[in-house]
Amino acid sequence: MIRDLIGHKDQGSEPITADVLVIGAGTAGLVIAARLAAQDLRVVVLESGARQQEKDEHPLNEVVQLRSIYTGASRGRFRCLGGTSTRWGGALIPFVPADMDPALWPVSHGELCAYLPDVEELFGLAPGTYDWTDWAKFGGAQSDHVARLAKWPPFGKRNVANLLSSSIDRADGAEIWLNATATRFDIGDDRRLGEVTAEAPDKSKLRVRAQHVVIAAGAIESTRLLLLADRQNGDKFFAPDGVLGRYFHDHLSVGVGDIEAKDRTALNRVAGFRFEKGGSMRNLRFELSENARQREHLPACFAHIAFEETSRSGFEALRAVYRQLQKRRNPSFATLMELARGFPWLSRAVWWRFVEGRLLYPSDASIKLIMVLEQPPRAENRIFLSDDRRDVYGQPLAVIDWAVGAEDQRAMTEVTDLFMKSWAGTGLAGLGQIHRRPPQEAEADVAGGGGIFHPGGTVRMGRTPADGVLNGDLRAFRVPNVHVISTAAFPTGGGANPTMMLMMCAMRCVAQLSKELKPTSPGTSPATTALAEAR
Repeated sequence: MIRDLIGHKDQGSEPITADVLVIGAGTAGLVIAARLAAQDLRVVVLESGARQQEKDEHPLNEVVQLRSIYTGASRGRFRCLGGTSTRWGGALIPFVPADMDPALWPVSHGELCAYLPDVEELFGLAPGTYDWTDWAKFGGAQSDHVARLAKWPPFGKRNVANLLSSSIDRADGAEIWLNATATRFDIGDDRRLGEVTAEAPDKSKLRVRAQHVVIAAGAIESTRLLLLADRQNGDKFFAPDGVLGRYFHDHLSVGVGDIEAKDRTALNRVAGFRFEKGGSMRNLRFELSENARQREHLPACFAHIAFEETSRSGFEALRAVYRQLQKRRNPSFATLMELARGFPWLSRAVWWRFVEGRLLYPSDASIKLIMVLEQPPRAENRIFLSDDRRDVYGQPLAVIDWAVGAEDQRAMTEVTDLFMKSWAGTGLAGLGQIHRRPPQEAEADVAGGGGIFHPGGTVRMGRTPADGVLNGDLRAFRVPNVHVISTAAFPTGGGANPTMMLMMCAMRCVAQLSKELKPTSPGTSPATTALAEAR
């Protein structure tokens, strides 16, 4: 059931009770809420945005920036039903075991990947390997890289609000409140978060009491909310440990060269998006091998090949159509006309789609080699609360104190050197020649961070409160009924996008809470029972 807090000024007079309160109706939060509600648990969701985010930037995402400008603070975050899933590309691929150093990760790769089939089923992905089995045919087995294929859901299944529409619209489903920004957190003497207050732009308020609170509001906002909760309760829970808000890191992405195709058709077959049954897609990427000795001193990274249209062939128009549908909007007339003008390319693309099983790129598209490097976590890169800047609810803005270091720039050059060696020593060299950018130019671009936003680290998990805010079950050490399902919990990034790992964490959270809060009989959740006893 979806409700809007705007216009409910009398709602805050009495608190509502739930088994689980989920803050954030985005990619992870909405899935957690729907799955728990399906098990007869009473679930309330607070979403600070509306049904859709019309503009690219949301006013509540305003932050204060120190040192460097982190553009992901404004352009990479979305507040609405479905959250970032209304805009994301869709790449799903798990980390490899070597990405999860046991000294930093208190949960094992195997424990999380036990939920991989659940994520694949949710998004309509075919089971099976993520390895590119043809890599050995190109001589890649002897290189320092492995080739893997990410899985991309069909466009219709990328927005979790579309994917779960039949569940979230039900009257007996989770109670989802839109335009409900969490502004007050009351932690009791028992060190449990007892009540959360949410506010709407028209000053309407809602109070929620829950046995468990799941914060799934994205990396930056989840961090800000925990910092806010601590400040409102005397800075006595998280502040003494000095970990919350620190170790901010992200992917650093930059174009490191242009590829001159020797055989454009063959290169398109190898590097072009692959179509699978049901409309899902795969794309190729290259990561450092788990056995590569360079892993000892280089951060995780991956390389991929991108095609950029240089003229209006219809390719960009087709992509725009799908993106509009993902946002739950109808394509504009101008976009449809642009697609019609690209009919010659479109007709060939249809043939490639069904005969070659590939996405056909425009014949004049430039071919780029993109390197994506994981920034190592450093304590000086952090998020904290502003002392003088506040949002419309009077709450402090987040301050992001972050920069790319010289070591990050040098690492980008080193991983590019290594990949150039692998390319030249395999059959990929027969597909095209890489014209590398001068390293100093690529290093200069690294300072901006690039256009891939996967922040993490600021609510990191650890083995003790001295090295982590959360334990291996993603529960806060100091406030044990608070769970944080966000990439902010990841102590490090990996050589792959973190969304698959995040969704496996979400599935694991559902399994743990379901077991702990399992109703004694159908229709009688712990919250319902407690409410009846109180009356």
